[in-house]
Amino acid sequence: LTDSALKAAFFKSRDAVRYSGIRVACWLVIVLMPAGASLDWFVYPEQRGFLFLLRVICTILAFGLWLILGTRFGRRRHRIFGMMLLGLPNLFMCLMIYFTEGAHSPYYAGLNIMLMGFSWVVQVGLTEAVVAFVITLLMYGAACLGHGGGTFADYYNNLYFIVLTGITAMTGGYLLNRLHYREFALRQELDANRRELEASNAKLVELDRAKSTFFANVSHELRTPLTLLIAPLERLRHRPAAHDARERVE
Repeated sequence: LTDSALKAAFFKSRDAVRYSGIRVACWLVIVLMPAGASLDWFVYPEQRGFLFLLRVICTILAFGLWLILGTRFGRRRHRIFGMMLLGLPNLFMCLMIYFTEGAHSPYYAGLNIMLMGFSWVVQVGLTEAVVAFVITLLMYGAACLGHGGGTFADYYNNLYFIVLTGITAMTGGYLLNRLHYREFALRQELDANRRELEASNAKLVELDRAKSTFFANVSHELRTPLTLLIAPLERLRHRPAAHDARERVE
């Protein structure tokens, strides 16, 4: 295969893995988003009802995405729905940041988890990882600025860790995809070598069969004239003995 054909085959093979990863990520959101209500109970007890409502809405939407992904329509467009899945919990976490303390809210840590987890579970490409990172930064910035307040130190602290997590996730995803590509290329090379060996073995088997057929034909062709020669030779060989026997009788 040429490099372009090899890359095309690799991306096609990765689609199945990525599709499964997106469906798994849906269930992670479905399970973990409501579980975060325990955090609301202790951090923002006065707002836990409203925050829980946001979590329930996010969970319902994630379940809807999971159902859509189970259809042929969703499977064909799983990359688009995968990006929507990443944006969904990030959007609701940014809403919770907006409705709580803005830049002072500790919920920005959830964005770090989403950036890292999405990169490894879904195994997105570098372009998708960059887009997800930029969208996350924009949503977080809008939530903090919309809420107002906060010092430069607060913004810098939170953005620093979000950017650091994003860079780590993008780098890790890029290296992971390169590793998978190398493994795929090696498997393709091994498969090509195996096919060549099988073809060579088939040719050897065919040559052996042709050799056996040739010797069988030669043996058959020689057997007929040899058989015709053996009978007269046998008679000639026994004739002197018969002649001597007659002379002794006479």
